[in-house]
Amino acid sequence: MHKYSKEIPFPETKFFTSIANLNEKEELDSIPSVAFMGRSNSGKSSLLNALSNHKGLAKVSRTPGKTKLINIFKTKEGFNLIDLPGFGYSKASHKEHKDMMKLLEGFLNTWTKLKILFILCDSQREFPEEELSTIEVAMEKKIKPVVIRTKIDKLNQSEQHRVRTEMESAMNEIGIPFRVFYISSTTGRGIGELREFIVENMVNQTKVSK
Repeated sequence: MHKYSKEIPFPETKFFTSIANLNEKEELDSIPSVAFMGRSNSGKSSLLNALSNHKGLAKVSRTPGKTKLINIFKTKEGFNLIDLPGFGYSKASHKEHKDMMKLLEGFLNTWTKLKILFILCDSQREFPEEELSTIEVAMEKKIKPVVIRTKIDKLNQSEQHRVRTEMESAMNEIGIPFRVFYISSTTGRGIGELREFIVENMVNQTKVSK
């Protein structure tokens, strides 16, 4: 157990399937889901592995941006984790980047049971305008946007303060507050809090509504 981790259990999670495009989703979007999006090298795979406490759940590629599939993971509590293809910051061409953004837009428009969209961004990079626009789109679609600033362990105290100030400015820019987590998959910082958030929103609320 990492020193930062809270003792928060996470539902048993297993890989279920991959799809190459939204035409293949069939009944997958009838299951309550949370999705993870982020640019290449944002640490999505490492986060999914740390979150589920399953090192081999998501494959960590040595070539950022290589994965182009939508990967679906099932939990024992009846909701899915969806790993969306990474984009940008990779060797992908402009067309590939455009195609991935189109896929993301289509995903937000058509995935009927998407409850939360986690938007990952490496803390060592500035928060992009495209991601800020995605937050607004998610809100319009009644999907809860949550920002995850990853690799927070790579920053010193003043740099961490800069990242927090940056997120406050982003909230002011769109005029609506949204939840932000500061995470390190290496040290475990913030992982317990993120597990707690997902369980509260996807497990506990589901039980209440039944």
